[in-house]
Amino acid sequence: MFETKCIKDDANIYKVSQMAAESFKDEKQSMKLAIMLEYEAIKRSLEHEKSVLIGAFMQGDCVGFIWAKFDDKDKEVKIYNLLVIESHRKKGIAKKLKQEIEMWAHQMGAYTIVSTVHAHNKNMIHINESMDYEVERIIMRKKLF
Repeated sequence: MFETKCIKDDANIYKVSQMAAESFKDEKQSMKLAIMLEYEAIKRSLEHEKSVLIGAFMQGDCVGFIWAKFDDKDKEVKIYNLLVIESHRKKGIAKKLKQEIEMWAHQMGAYTIVSTVHAHNKNMIHINESMDYEVERIIMRKKLF
């Protein structure tokens, strides 16, 4: 079983930054740089914006996280990143993290939650649909080189 809790300490923010950087690292960028950029973005957001970072922990180890921000103007919560490490997927962790964000969004007075999902991520699309998220737009891209 796992537990969820808000992450505010540097060690776990760094761990989350590592997980995020490994999931979307640009091959032209060093891993250390990718981790530090993600770490700084999360720290800045937690310190200066209405944002939250919630981790899922199993036996003290962070196995997943969700990072979101409340936008006062639109009364909307935007999910910046949701990640569960591969060996812990399909255990209900992502859904629980999204439920935690929904509770936080209600506390913040949000009217909506926005979540971006890659088209190939069928599991996350299914989770979102099961939680009553609706497709709002589809972004298409053509590579020229």
